[in-house]
Amino acid sequence: MRVCVYCASSKHLDQKYLALGYEFGRELALRGHALVYGGYNEGIMGSVAAGVSENGGEIIAVVPRLFDSEEMTYPGCSEVIHTDTISDRKSMMEKLADGFAVLPGGIGTYDEFFGTLCLKMLGELNKPIVILNAFGYYEPLREMLEKNRSEGFLDYGSDDAVEYLADCGAVFDALERQRNEEHR
Repeated sequence: MRVCVYCASSKHLDQKYLALGYEFGRELALRGHALVYGGYNEGIMGSVAAGVSENGGEIIAVVPRLFDSEEMTYPGCSEVIHTDTISDRKSMMEKLADGFAVLPGGIGTYDEFFGTLCLKMLGELNKPIVILNAFGYYEPLREMLEKNRSEGFLDYGSDDAVEYLADCGAVFDALERQRNEEHR
């Protein structure tokens, strides 16, 4: 399975997030999945890529020309796909992926997640989305989306379209289970 990962690229993160990214990448590689991601070599993105690379996994980086430089792209990528814009990058990652994992991140991660969630809720994307809610990072997001549902802004809760799980193994179990259900 090709797993698209949305996460932070910031260099200014607590070490626990970088360790989480590495653990996630390691688990992805050991389970025989391929990583699809934005290609950056810093922050959680770089840690995920290192975890995949150092454990023999495949890395597909989708890099917009804005960030297209050897210094910014993880050096161990199996394949680098260049796009003209950030929007093209998101579309390409959605196309390449069989499932999506959302790790802690900021505005770019939210943008990618909400775009993918919107497509799923509209029925235009039938691929699993799982949030790695380690350290309770995404509890405020979960609460906001539940408030949206309870006040009528969403027809159904985001929990119907997304699973929130606290550890890497559970995320992969959910992605694999959902992917197998889709192929029945």
